[in-house]
Amino acid sequence: MTIKYEMVFISPVGPIGIQCYGDKLSSLVINHKLKKTDSKNWLYREVGRQLDLYFQKKIFEFDIPFVLEGTDYQKKVLNEVAKIKYGDKKTYSQIAKKVNSHPRPVGNACRKNPIQLIIPCHRVIGKNHLGGFAGGTQNMNKKMFLVKNSLLKLEVKKN
Repeated sequence: MTIKYEMVFISPVGPIGIQCYGDKLSSLVINHKLKKTDSKNWLYREVGRQLDLYFQKKIFEFDIPFVLEGTDYQKKVLNEVAKIKYGDKKTYSQIAKKVNSHPRPVGNACRKNPIQLIIPCHRVIGKNHLGGFAGGTQNMNKKMFLVKNSLLKLEVKKN
């Protein structure tokens, strides 16, 4: 089933589908198959504005109301991931320790993140490798691996 997004923002890492539920963001997903669409709705336009500022390195955290869907475990993991600051990284093991779990289910929860970038799962990496992103790994989905790598490079702090 293909999700029809109310708005698609074209970013340097690919098209980002945006969906809101009421007055909160519910889905923000990078999908290379999407085509640009605009919205007149204030919330969609605000999400697009903040995404644009993020990619220009003018904001370092988002101020967008969102609703987080998923299991209680997924929400617990994603709430922990949401605490990772711009330019920082944590390993799957570090997140697992915080939520009293194991790295593999942490990776699965990150894979199901419905609001990529807002909850920055790209900042979660493996101990000895970059890890996957949005269900892809370097071998399985090279585009998404490159997206993760690009986002991490974008967020490198300069002294």
